[in-house]
Amino acid sequence: MVNIKTKHGTIKTPALIPVVAASYGIWDKWIAQEYPAPWDLSQGVILSLYHILQYSYKERIEEEGIHSVLHTDKPVYIDSGGFQYMKKGIELDPIDVLRHEEKMGCDIGITFDYPILPDMEEKERKRRLENSIKSANLMLKEKKTDMQLYGAIHGSNPDEITGYLDQLKKGFSGYGIGSLVPRKNQIHHLVDIIHHVRQETDSPLHCFGITGFPALFALSYLGVDTFDSWTYVVAAAYKEYVHPETLVRVKNIKHQDSLPACDCSICEQFTHKDMIRADSESEIILALHNLNIFLREMAAIREAAGENNLGDYIRKRARKANKRVQTAFEVAERRKSQKRLSLT
Repeated sequence: MVNIKTKHGTIKTPALIPVVAASYGIWDKWIAQEYPAPWDLSQGVILSLYHILQYSYKERIEEEGIHSVLHTDKPVYIDSGGFQYMKKGIELDPIDVLRHEEKMGCDIGITFDYPILPDMEEKERKRRLENSIKSANLMLKEKKTDMQLYGAIHGSNPDEITGYLDQLKKGFSGYGIGSLVPRKNQIHHLVDIIHHVRQETDSPLHCFGITGFPALFALSYLGVDTFDSWTYVVAAAYKEYVHPETLVRVKNIKHQDSLPACDCSICEQFTHKDMIRADSESEIILALHNLNIFLREMAAIREAAGENNLGDYIRKRARKANKRVQTAFEVAERRKSQKRLSLT
């Protein structure tokens, strides 16, 4: 793993980068600084161009820059929104995407991509893979600023990934692996794809949309540098509280007398009642607790990785966490061991 240097500071890896869906209501209160924002707690933040272009702050973001609007001096990623646009049946001009990313002043932009789905017809799947490659290479060629550009990667198996990477031009600052969300619960598939990409490149590696704790532990072990997540706020919308020890999402907290004990900065300031009210402030408070737990775990992962004992740490942590953490780690450990044996 490598620390990621940007114009707005260095991201120590592995790191969780919270997603900001700029068109989603509660973000206004964060931007207005009424509550601590996700980017205040984390090492950086990622926004989707899809949401920004629908947002009332769009013009202000393009005129002042994304850092000014968010009141942050930390690294900002802007994702091209390919997955959201796919769901709407819309394809953007890659150069338009590039110019938006550059104009907004983000530290790291992502190439416009055409994600693939497991049940997609072969002809359409190949078309989308080819278009993702063309889009990435074109954006790299036409980039005019010092913004870092990550090439989006797609593929349904290791051989396809290799062929994809072979067609990408040299010069990307890093890579982002997409098309994983539809198969996010298939841990063997995730491990095979991630491990293979990590063997193919030493550049910074980002995973889109893979946010559960089992994956965070396992994929950190495999060498993923950054993840993005908005699970923390989605869970809050359903009034789910991330347990600080077991890491499960405690449901129906409205009907519970109390919550599991937690010493995070949010739980030291706010109460159970603050988290169950039917208003946006309550959702913000609960989301910030959830994010704190994710970030705390990532900090512990970084510390263990720095001491070269990440495997031992995950095994120990899995004893207190839900069983899926241990299962996912065992899959990753076996895959990594098989690679070493084959090399031997």
